[in-house]
Amino acid sequence: MFRRLPYIVLLLHVYVGWRLLPDLRPFSLAFGATAAWLAISLIATPLWPIARRTRRQPLKDRLTIASMVAIGAFSSLFVLTLARDAALLAAAAIGAAMLEAILRDDGALAIPILAALVTIAGFVNARRRARIRRVDVPIAGLPAALHGFSIAQLSDLHIGPTIRRRYIERIVDAVNALGADMIAVTGDLVDGSVRDLARHTEPLSRLTARHGAFFVTGNHEYYSGAAAW
Repeated sequence: MFRRLPYIVLLLHVYVGWRLLPDLRPFSLAFGATAAWLAISLIATPLWPIARRTRRQPLKDRLTIASMVAIGAFSSLFVLTLARDAALLAAAAIGAAMLEAILRDDGALAIPILAALVTIAGFVNARRRARIRRVDVPIAGLPAALHGFSIAQLSDLHIGPTIRRRYIERIVDAVNALGADMIAVTGDLVDGSVRDLARHTEPLSRLTARHGAFFVTGNHEYYSGAAAW
């Protein structure tokens, strides 16, 4: 699969360039910025499998982050380009020449701008501490002694190249402040090896609750070769 990845990435980038660049004014800022984006993305997107085989830190993390950001940004650009093409087909089918012209000219400029804004918004949101949601779970026949028993659940932290110690410290502080009766960490805790991530998972040892903190593995612990966690 990884051997075919560069060719798939190339075809997808060629498609987006073919659909957007001819409708942008040549040598304009928009044309240059979009062409540069596609060129950088074409190089950065396939770096993920290379990073998986790299042992040297922090190079491994930097390659992974570059690839993930490129994949996220290009996915927005690709999906919006597909949506524009679908709208162009619909406009042509119903004979809406004015709408087709707007989609062709203004749409070609709007697509990379919207994709960039979506990418920035997604990146900012990903760096924010996860929100706390409170859910009441009614259970018929629950013993009276367990009424009001609270469980703080953490799931899919995915500690790895993009989720590091400082972020986990903020999560731990927020969970401990809840004063839950029990803490449950339900899988996909890490994306990486014990060697690479021990320092970044260490703050989880500070999780405290009246009846303890418990962890079960998810598929990522096994996929990343970190079942030893």
